[in-house]
Amino acid sequence: MPATVDSLRYDIESLTKSGAFNEIVDRCHVELTMARREGNHSVEIIALLGLAQAQCSLGHFDFARDYINQAADEANAIRSVGLMIDALLTRARIAREGYLQTGEALEDYRSAVDYAFEAGDMRRYAQSVLGMGEIAASPDESSKHAWKAIDIARELKDDLLEARAILLLSNAFIRKNEYGKANDGLLVALRKAQAAKDRLLESVIIGQQGVVLAQDGDSFERGLEQQLTALEVARGLEAVFHEFMRLYTLAMTLAAAKDLAEARRYFDQMLALAQDIQHPPYEMYTLGMIGQWQELRQNPESALSYYGRAVDMARRVGNPHSEARYLYALGSVYMSQWEFAAARQEFGKARTIYQSLDDGRNATRVRASIVYTYLLAVATRILRLLGVQPSSE
Repeated sequence: MPATVDSLRYDIESLTKSGAFNEIVDRCHVELTMARREGNHSVEIIALLGLAQAQCSLGHFDFARDYINQAADEANAIRSVGLMIDALLTRARIAREGYLQTGEALEDYRSAVDYAFEAGDMRRYAQSVLGMGEIAASPDESSKHAWKAIDIARELKDDLLEARAILLLSNAFIRKNEYGKANDGLLVALRKAQAAKDRLLESVIIGQQGVVLAQDGDSFERGLEQQLTALEVARGLEAVFHEFMRLYTLAMTLAAAKDLAEARRYFDQMLALAQDIQHPPYEMYTLGMIGQWQELRQNPESALSYYGRAVDMARRVGNPHSEARYLYALGSVYMSQWEFAAARQEFGKARTIYQSLDDGRNATRVRASIVYTYLLAVATRILRLLGVQPSSE
């Protein structure tokens, strides 16, 4: 018997909570074929949304993008505002999680916010605001969006939405080093996720609790254990983005604890995962992280090599924000080695990209670095005239 919109949506949500992404793919393929045969456009769109979401979770991002573009076109064709918002939210998730394109994701989140507000659809409005908060540049902005979503979730009595919003708020506290507040929020979010029976969200929260615990020497090992537990859940569910990010938090936790050798082991696992799924955006990001690791190890030549490879990969995947970031990193390494002309060259490339993106804040920051290279170059010449050789340390 063909599914209805409500029954298929319910089944997809239930399977998502249990992490049964392959089952979603199988079910939605069947429903998509039947819906197209019968001309049921609404069920067709729900099936396409389910396929896009599940393929994104499984790390098949090109498939996910193809499905979501079909869903968005169909939703626009039948003029369904609700389904269009769902498509925008899923497309933003794919851009952010799959391609690390926060600029594209932000455009879709903003459009979803506008559509939901005009339609008076508070649940979808909260989901859209939540997405904006997850990619916000500042923790204060994330907190603002989180509180909006929390208030709406409580009005709607939606535990899952509230858990996600409190997780966002807690992550903002982590970014501000307010670990006590973060831990309090994570405890509430965990109870809400458990009540909603969302296995993956529960593991994400446990992993973030591990990040907080690892900030204290007395609970450091327990923090690592919780992050490893979250990593194993992500691997068991084949949730590629969450596996990738859990490896990242483990690497950064260990790097902060000065255990650089162990941190490199997790960076290498990130690179292996990116290459295993043949996904250049993840490889680009990991190359940049290994460049930072090489800087921490005071290996400037290796850092330059990895940052250079990250720049090339960013150009290949069409990610100008990342390209500019890695160009700036290249310039910073050159500047630390007192190679001011080379530093200015890389900073200049980064500034040009930021200007093309109308990113005035970062363009101004890079310009200040360019000016600083001139000042350092003058100071260096003066020191050498005085018979003092400047150190690159």
